[in-house]
Parts: sequence; C-alpha cells; structure tokens
Amino acid sequence: MNDEFLTRVSFAGVPHTLAHDSDISKATLYPMTPEDVCKVYWTLFSLTVSYVYSINGVQISRDFSTTSSAIIPKDRLIAPAIFEGTDFDSQTQTSYTMALKLDTVYFNMDDNAKVGLKLIFEEADSANFINLCLRPIAGMNSVAKEFTFLNTTFVAYLNYQFPPVVSASLSKFTMIPEFVVI
Repeated sequence: MNDEFLTRVSFAGVPHTLAHDSDISKATLYPMTPEDVCKVYWTLFSLTVSYVYSINGVQISRDFSTTSSAIIPKDRLIAPAIFEGTDFDSQTQTSYTMALKLDTVYFNMDDNAKVGLKLIFEEADSANFINLCLRPIAGMNSVAKEFTFLNTTFVAYLNYQFPPVVSASLSKFTMIPEFVVI
C-alpha cells in the first residue's frame, strides 16, 4: 500500500470523530500507549491468539485468528476495521470467540498517555464449568497466565467450577498481531 493521506486525529492517534470514553474499566487492553493504539487502529491486519490449557488432565491447544474486514488503512478514516470471529469445538463442547472493538478508545482523564481498547476473548463450555477470558469471574476458581501484547503485560484467566473440575492449568497464552506493510 502506498496511498498516503493526512487526517486530524485525537491524542490517541485515532480519528477525532471516534468515540472516546473515560471509563477505563471497559477496556480489557489497558494501559496501552497512544502510539500502540494508533498502530493497531490504522494498520492491524490480523490478530492470532494461541493458547494451551488443561482441564482434569485433558489438554486443549488452539490457534484462533481474526482478520481485518478488508478495510484498508485510508478507509479507516470513515469506519474502523472489524476483527471478529467465533467457532465451536464439538469434541470438547466449547465455543470460542474474539472481537477487537476499535469503535471506542478508552483513556485515563488524569493521564492521556494511558489509553486502551476493548478485546472480547472467551472460550467457554456448554455446561459453564470453564471460561477462559481476560478477567477473573466471581464465584469460580481461576488460574492466570501473563502475556505480552505490544510491549505491555496483560493477564488471561482460566476460570473453572470446583467440582467437577479438580485440576486446571493454563500453560500458554499469546496474542500475535500482524500489521499491514506500508
């Protein structure tokens, strides 16, 4: 892509017309730098989450990706790219979903150098015995795994009901972005 353009942006490096929300509790990827949010907004092409967890001795390994909705960077002036995907594993009776919401940027009112985005990521079974996501769930036990995304550390949680789940581990969790080459 070699189609240069200029546009007015906010302190977060995204179109100034994009929603900006000071409720940082809604952002699952927080804190991020404005530079990283800008890079994700304008040039993210795909996002892959790879993880390995074990429930009651049964190991599950996944690579789950979402790809841009074919909105090239210049067209993101008008509308953000869409990154959403859902799938179902009939063997384990689990569904998994990922959606990176680029329609709102979250910011700290006291420090505009801290901004964030909302990433919905979840794998859950049909009986609600397990839930792998980016937050602990009240009333469930959990194991946590730190991961790095764009030089910032975040935490993934494998939440589970005890019993019937008597052993749980989360041995790998990574988020790998791929960017459009400009």
